[in-house]
Amino acid sequence: MADHSRRSTADRTDAARPWHVLVAVGLVGSEVGIVVDLVPVAVAGLVVFAASVAGILADADYVERPLTLAAAFGVAFVAVGAVLTAHGTGALPIDLLEPLSGLTSRGVALVLAGLVTVVGAGLVRSRRTENDGGRGVET
Repeated sequence: MADHSRRSTADRTDAARPWHVLVAVGLVGSEVGIVVDLVPVAVAGLVVFAASVAGILADADYVERPLTLAAAFGVAFVAVGAVLTAHGTGALPIDLLEPLSGLTSRGVALVLAGLVTVVGAGLVRSRRTENDGGRGVET
């Protein structure tokens, strides 16, 4: 159960939170990058999407550990991307995906975005652990 005593509603205005815009920007960036086959744009969009969804859920007090959620998104990106890449290269034929094309580059973008998200969440967590004296408190 979440500890709601650490945040007061007086210092929080939902209109000032950037998460809603960042979710949209992340989705648009990832879609444009995937459709136009610009892997860096797709990766950046997916990372922004994962981080902003974790942020919006943390602000709404649905999750206590947003970095863990962001890392879980990263793991999911890697898993789905690996399957798409394996199918696109012919290593793992999946009949349902046969009519689709360009799955290799899309899978690579997902794998890279997942790795960046997981590594980024780990770096942020380690920095926060260093800054709070080793208590391991995640905000």
